[in-house]
Amino acid sequence: MSTIESQIKDDIKAAMKAGRKEELEVLRMLMSDAKNVAINDGLARTGVEDDTFIKVLRKGVKTRTESADMYREAAREDLEQKERFQIEVLRKYMPAEMSEAELEVIVDTVIVETGATSKKEMGGVIKEVMARTSGRCDGRKVSAIVGTRLS
Repeated sequence: MSTIESQIKDDIKAAMKAGRKEELEVLRMLMSDAKNVAINDGLARTGVEDDTFIKVLRKGVKTRTESADMYREAAREDLEQKERFQIEVLRKYMPAEMSEAELEVIVDTVIVETGATSKKEMGGVIKEVMARTSGRCDGRKVSAIVGTRLS
């Protein structure tokens, strides 16, 4: 069992005991989504790995952020607040973000190692940087840094 999985299971028990229904709903959904991804990837026999949870967490935060923005534009504050609450619950389990300086070092290293010199090679560089950072940075931030380096 992964460390994120065991933490979520402990938090589910605590939320049940404390009667925090909204948090419980988010945690159960997270466990379900992670198990579904693991099953689809053929990895669910021994539990869900942290990498799978990180992937599910990132996707969950991204989709909820987009939804919250749409609700705000539509003046649906009640639904926006619900999405923002869910984002905060999910962020508790995400690894700490890398600093921009750390990320720039990794980007520069990958560019040198791959020999990338133009924007055409940006996709390969971004893919390698994302693999090396293992979920500790936002893809848009990586794309922006790589774009400035390969201009």
